[in-house]
Amino acid sequence: MPQNSFSMPGLNENDILTNRSYSSDPLQAAGNLSYIEFMALVKALWENAYPQIPIEPEDGGQYASYPMITYTLELKRAHTSEPKPRTRFIPKDADEIIYGQRFQNVVGFNVYTRANKADIPDDENPGYSGSDAADRIIEVFEDFMMEHTPVFKRLGASEFVYSRRMSDSKSSRNSIDVCKRTVTYMLTTEKLWSTTVSRVEKIIIDVRAYMATEMSNTLKATPNYNGTEVNLIDLYQSSTPSY
Repeated sequence: MPQNSFSMPGLNENDILTNRSYSSDPLQAAGNLSYIEFMALVKALWENAYPQIPIEPEDGGQYASYPMITYTLELKRAHTSEPKPRTRFIPKDADEIIYGQRFQNVVGFNVYTRANKADIPDDENPGYSGSDAADRIIEVFEDFMMEHTPVFKRLGASEFVYSRRMSDSKSSRNSIDVCKRTVTYMLTTEKLWSTTVSRVEKIIIDVRAYMATEMSNTLKATPNYNGTEVNLIDLYQSSTPSY
């Protein structure tokens, strides 16, 4: 088998099948993915198709094995269309309010391969080394992410779009020369939480009671001079008394 040979798996080889017919109804999310859950999903799907190239969080070079893909959260911010939480749902005749807010996450994926090539693959270098291998892996990974975008949305990602491909680079990690390829994506997530009106009111009452107690035990800003004797000294007296 030639080195650096990759092939895209067919849809029938994946555990999750997708229906991308243009005539079908829009996909409806069955859940709400957080960033951590999204990364666990990507890792499970990718390693099911390519077990020889693991996906791990970005870490020090001493813990790395090559080839590998690492992921990082480069930025998380409130969505431009929703800078603060909004009310999502108020059940009828219920004491509960559901709030939600969307966030934009810039997620980076880094492909690392050893910079040196090996003529004979072995356990330390299984034929996926060099710049050309890094180029092929990143291309396969981009196709993989595009293929599974409907899966991500179906399982709860509010939005997932390609952002940009970063400049190719080479570096040294733990005295090992590596080739690095980086691609970033924009992941939109939504955080939902619920609260009850009675609980909010109880917290407000408790806080007010606490503040009232603290204020009563605090010294007043204006001192009370009742019962205090004061001796006034005329600072304009001359040094020689006038008799």
